[in-house]
Amino acid sequence: MTGQPQDNRELWEQRYQAGKARINYPYDEVVSFMLGRYPEDRRNQTAVLDFGCGTGNHLWFLLENGFDAFGVDSSVTAVTLAREAAARAAIKFDDNKVKVTSGDDLPFGDGMFDVVIDRSSLGQNRSEDIPALVAEIHRVLKPGGTYFGINFSDHYPDLHRARNCGSGDFSDFAIGNLKEIGVRHFFSVSEIFDLFTGFAIEDVRVLSSLSLFDKRSNQQLVVIANK
Repeated sequence: MTGQPQDNRELWEQRYQAGKARINYPYDEVVSFMLGRYPEDRRNQTAVLDFGCGTGNHLWFLLENGFDAFGVDSSVTAVTLAREAAARAAIKFDDNKVKVTSGDDLPFGDGMFDVVIDRSSLGQNRSEDIPALVAEIHRVLKPGGTYFGINFSDHYPDLHRARNCGSGDFSDFAIGNLKEIGVRHFFSVSEIFDLFTGFAIEDVRVLSSLSLFDKRSNQQLVVIANK
């Protein structure tokens, strides 16, 4: 495992162009959180940003359930597909609600969102870049707004199969779902508290799974933090 890791944005654009990263359905953790926390009669007044929206699997779910949904992603192809998914879910959808951005300069005003969803997007970045991303998430949240994030833990069991780039960053996974997807960051609990010092952390919990067939497992940290 030698050489410099490939730039993640370039790699993900290539994956989306090749149709390798398209996800059609929302993740159950996001569904449970959003529907459980926000009553139906409030959803049309709840502005939600999907931070790293991919091809729109959360956007169409949010729109179908009455939320005022927005999305950002670094991939042009992903944003195009996300806009198409959103248009199928809403009679009228403004394409400007889904934008291409690197994440450290979000194209939205201060205090615009009630919720920011992050399903494994912060962890797609190198450790040195993550504090600026968290600061941008904080900036665009309304006072009292909520960050809901799910990212890989530093107890992820296959880290020994990857190249350790230092500071919680790993690349070049030899096998598994993380193979050929660039550099990933794996978070410790203490790092979460350091990164979210500008927030009131409501909850941090471990999300684990284990296959009884191939014995493969993973571990993620679920973070709920309020501005």
